[in-house]
Amino acid sequence: MERRPERPSRGWCSDCRAAAEPRCRREKHNVVCEKRELKRLLQGALQQAAEQLEHLPDLCEGEQDLQTLDLLNAESWSVTLQGGGHQMTGTVTNTDDPLSRLMWLLAKAALEKNQVEARDPRTATATLSLATPGQAPLEGRPVRKTRPTDRQQDKAPGVTRLVNVWCDKDPARSLRLLQRAAPTVERLRVRFPREDHLSVVHAMPRLRRLYVWGVDAPDAQPPELPALPAGRAGLQRLRVHYLPRATTQSLLRAHGGTLEELELQVGTAGSGRWPDCCGDLHSLLQQSGLRALRRLVLMRYCCSHEAAACSEQRARARQVLHGSEVLCDECDTVILEDN
Repeated sequence: MERRPERPSRGWCSDCRAAAEPRCRREKHNVVCEKRELKRLLQGALQQAAEQLEHLPDLCEGEQDLQTLDLLNAESWSVTLQGGGHQMTGTVTNTDDPLSRLMWLLAKAALEKNQVEARDPRTATATLSLATPGQAPLEGRPVRKTRPTDRQQDKAPGVTRLVNVWCDKDPARSLRLLQRAAPTVERLRVRFPREDHLSVVHAMPRLRRLYVWGVDAPDAQPPELPALPAGRAGLQRLRVHYLPRATTQSLLRAHGGTLEELELQVGTAGSGRWPDCCGDLHSLLQQSGLRALRRLVLMRYCCSHEAAACSEQRARARQVLHGSEVLCDECDTVILEDN
């Protein structure tokens, strides 16, 4: 059989987030190999997905349980993927293969999450529809999984790791969950916290790793966290997405004496607002007193990123961080580890 010659690689433009065009190279965009970029995006994806799915039975309630079982037991599903001006449609047969089951559960989670994602205008527009042949697609429902269940509340005392605590759908219940887990938690992922949630998190005596995404009221007065009490050990690792600048800086100052690794979502200089653009990152870092920092990763997701500005921003950050490693997740193809 005669093999078809492989087409020349066009490359992937990280600046345009699309297949590279001739103008991308002319304008010196960040163009990388497609396979390399694909490997970067998929690195650790299965492990992270497995961790999220581990908690699925606890988070589904009533009708959601039935929908999930229906999804896993149907013989086949018609799948339509739409996004970026493209559409793909086909029928996928359900099998006992664990990867297939993983795909269905992730699709189900994505449909339930769409209400939360849709409220952020920075989220790329994309839709995913699933339907058994001859039936209407499943519709995304309110994100009930964001509300901690009684079973989670019961398990909270004594836990050392708490992941995917969504605070915006049931603030009072998620606050109680954090309070019950506070004495022992060492690793925490929390999304859309309010000021009272942040205060509880800030007071956790054993917390060493924190992943925090956004605040529940982004247009309100940004909460600022106080210094830690004398003798209290602070964070060693922190990942921040969409926190207000004032809140971010107060968090860095509070943990400046212990923080060793910081992963910060921030853009290069531009006319947009924080964190999409930032022209004085070096000043923010210098004022934060990061005495123990060994590694800083600048995450460019949905943020401004221009190669020359990125290089300058990293260089100025290194000057004020006195020998710390400063990386860009796009320029340096950083694989972010599980937090």
